[in-house]
Amino acid sequence: MAEHIIAVDAYGSQRVTDPNTKKLVSAYKLGYSSAVTPVILALYGTSARDVSPKQASYRYIQIDGDVVVRHGHILLTLTADELAKTGQITRQSHRAGVFLWRDQKWWVLPDSSHADYSEPGTHSGPTFDPTGFRPPSPSAGVRESVVTGIIAERSQREEGGAIWWWLNGETYPHRDLLKRQGARFSGKRKAWYYVGAALPPAIRALVTSEAQSDSDEPEAASAAPLLTIFGGRITGKEPASNGDIILCGDNGIFATRTTWIDRNDKPEAVWEFDLPPQGRAGNPLPAIQKALQTNSAMYSLYTRKWHFEQPDKVAALDALAAAVPFNDDEPCTVNEAAVILGLQVKETSASEPSARLFALDETAYARHELETADRKPIPTGTRGKVVRLYHHNAKHGWSYDVDFENIGVCWCFERELTPHEPVAGIKIVRGAVVPPGAVLPPTDAEIKRTMLEYGQQPSAEETIIESEDEPVSPPTEEQSPPVIRIIKPTPIPADGQPLDAVQTAIRSVKAEPIPAVQGVALTNGRIVPIKQAYVGELTGSITGQVFCFGYAVHDGIAVFINMAGPRMGVEAIRAKLSKGDIVSVVPLDAPAIELTAGEGNSGMYHPYLHYLPEARFASLLLVHDWAVTPNYGGKATTFIFRTSDGQATAKLKHHVMQLVNIPVFEAWSSYLYEAGQRAMLVRKTRSAGGIDLLSVDLDVDAWTRLITGGLEQQLIQLPRSAL
Repeated sequence: MAEHIIAVDAYGSQRVTDPNTKKLVSAYKLGYSSAVTPVILALYGTSARDVSPKQASYRYIQIDGDVVVRHGHILLTLTADELAKTGQITRQSHRAGVFLWRDQKWWVLPDSSHADYSEPGTHSGPTFDPTGFRPPSPSAGVRESVVTGIIAERSQREEGGAIWWWLNGETYPHRDLLKRQGARFSGKRKAWYYVGAALPPAIRALVTSEAQSDSDEPEAASAAPLLTIFGGRITGKEPASNGDIILCGDNGIFATRTTWIDRNDKPEAVWEFDLPPQGRAGNPLPAIQKALQTNSAMYSLYTRKWHFEQPDKVAALDALAAAVPFNDDEPCTVNEAAVILGLQVKETSASEPSARLFALDETAYARHELETADRKPIPTGTRGKVVRLYHHNAKHGWSYDVDFENIGVCWCFERELTPHEPVAGIKIVRGAVVPPGAVLPPTDAEIKRTMLEYGQQPSAEETIIESEDEPVSPPTEEQSPPVIRIIKPTPIPADGQPLDAVQTAIRSVKAEPIPAVQGVALTNGRIVPIKQAYVGELTGSITGQVFCFGYAVHDGIAVFINMAGPRMGVEAIRAKLSKGDIVSVVPLDAPAIELTAGEGNSGMYHPYLHYLPEARFASLLLVHDWAVTPNYGGKATTFIFRTSDGQATAKLKHHVMQLVNIPVFEAWSSYLYEAGQRAMLVRKTRSAGGIDLLSVDLDVDAWTRLITGGLEQQLIQLPRSAL
């Protein structure tokens, strides 16, 4: 009979009050908008009950029997008739929420919009191989056993000593017979054993295969069954760069002996397993996962890896590793290679550096986004003039001092510049591609800061200026550059003519007096707390309850999130948001709210984590990169946590000073704060939990017009000290 594995969307399990019995029961949390609830109820029949409380945002289903939940999905094994019945149910819903494992990949069951099976989207559906999890059948309610029959393992500590027989496999149905025949159950090894030279005939009749163990201690784990994890043979052993030991199996699996920090902050030796890819010839994953489960390996949702942390298993695998020699794969020297190959080594002279790309006073453009030594951003394509040349560096080549227009002088590598004027509208960001988990290489900006810090900047070349015999006359008054740059304001249209947002704000401020707001110093040494209050529960295919104590959303993007709960759950929420996935916060008396960094935006949050190990509780603040590192190089957005009007006024004045290319005086702070709000350059975000967050549009043209217009309308004046 053909069997099919399906995965049903779920949000884990949760204890709720059964509306019929008024008792707390454990139920599985399902969504409203898909066909998952009717599918579960139809497949399990009387073994599943809907215990959803009134006005609940989710459906809660209590299921009797074995249930396997992996990565936010309930796994089931169905017959062909049960699969056909499931397809009929999903076709009546606009979203199935049910996936079928077929041809080594997942397929979405048909729904009202799709008449046939289809591939799941990028961020929807399971991404793992379910064959090793042994999903139960909803009709039977039990999982398929991993081991068929009973395996008898003979063990003798020393010659002439007692003989132990360890019985593994399907022993539970025969537990009464084993007990009557003198066998005992070991709680440490979770197996029955019999002490005697031979097994009783009644037990011998149950045994399907035998194994010999030479272990000195009957209670220690045997190393022989562990070889099944490696395909029967360990093919290599290498030391890792950090001192760990790595074993390689014949089936492509890798085992690493490393150290974890347990919940009591104590080091713990473990063996971690990295499985081969599914595309490997023969696809050994099902056999490997079955061997891992047979040997009582544990799966970590945090690392998404199988591992051994039991002391007896670690000791047994240590014994296997000790018997395998390290690989001798060290490369030979050039001279050794020459002797082996019978060739002569030709010495090559050091190559001369390539010619310079730029000369003094030539025009150069920023090849990609750069930043000055004081971290001022330089957008792609910014025009500049070469004002200083530096000697060649063997690793980084030629470098220059370039005076970029309206920004300042920046020390640049030649690879960061181009002599060609860029095409308008193209933005280039330079990055690096590394394997998952690897450390990103340093950027050019970080390299230059390090070289400056340690005095490794190349020496500047001397510039020789040829002078004429005639003395150079001093510049006349007409030739000297002006001291003050004058920007003409945009005139306010006459009454009756349309106004834009900035002009409307200027006219509104002129008609009404500005309330006096006393700005405060940004660095007065005092810490002002940010308010927080319980908002709801955060959900997103995680285990444990994570609570939200405040959030702020701007244009559909979560800018600030305050959460707390078990560390595993908090880290899971943080990982989903860092990847750009959606997380929902469910208030007690309102619909769920989606929080996300935006589609395709990953790594956008700065975490501020506080962990209480004695309580196993973590508190995490996630702040968007726009709020932590504002971009003053173009039209962007940043944010202000407003604790008082004075503090917000001072912070806004700081942002405007960094943004515009004209002086900004302290006396203008109240005008900027009030006019900026009326021009919609400063707005309050959608927030909850007592968070008061303002969004600030970093539009240099709009803020410059707001200042020049205020000066023209005499709403602000230049201080006498500036005249």
